[in-house]
Amino acid sequence: MSTTTPRVRLAIAALALPHAAALQDFLPDSAAAGEDGIDGSFGRPERTHAETVAVFERWSREEPRPGWVPCTTRLLFDGERIVGVSNLRHRLTPHLLSHGGYVGYSVRPSDRRQRHAQGLLRAAARAARRMEIDRLLVTCDASNTPSTCGGVLVNEVPTDDGEPIRRYWIRLRPRRPTGARERGGRIGPRDRRS
Repeated sequence: MSTTTPRVRLAIAALALPHAAALQDFLPDSAAAGEDGIDGSFGRPERTHAETVAVFERWSREEPRPGWVPCTTRLLFDGERIVGVSNLRHRLTPHLLSHGGYVGYSVRPSDRRQRHAQGLLRAAARAARRMEIDRLLVTCDASNTPSTCGGVLVNEVPTDDGEPIRRYWIRLRPRRPTGARERGGRIGPRDRRS
């Protein structure tokens, strides 16, 4: 008889006060892998966990600071363990149009190559549709082929460090209106028969 540990269902959630220990476990993993940052923005180390939670909540409603755009940060959990983070920007600036895109996301180095980035991107796409964004721009380093996630390559943009950034557009399916059903390839109002 073989014994396997059942896999906990993955869940997407906003950062909350009970996540302090999970966040402290997540953040050092990138540094240990030799990476200098985590896409998705975690603010400053001098902030308390409660301040970081409040900042992320405020950023989802208003501009974080001049020149920045409102953004929604979500975490991907495997049980109580954070395995990834995404940051959905609510609109694009000229800089984000060329270098940042709508979505920044990062998966914990020890949990990569398990399709977690796809889950983060799918969740960001659902949120974007609720904001009436009809396509997502995703950008990544040219060497980061796993982050393309099925988008259509538009072009490569040069950067100061010499590695170009690839720009991909992902068309989102229209959000189904409440009370509508699919009929013959179209979404139409619900039939009301007597």
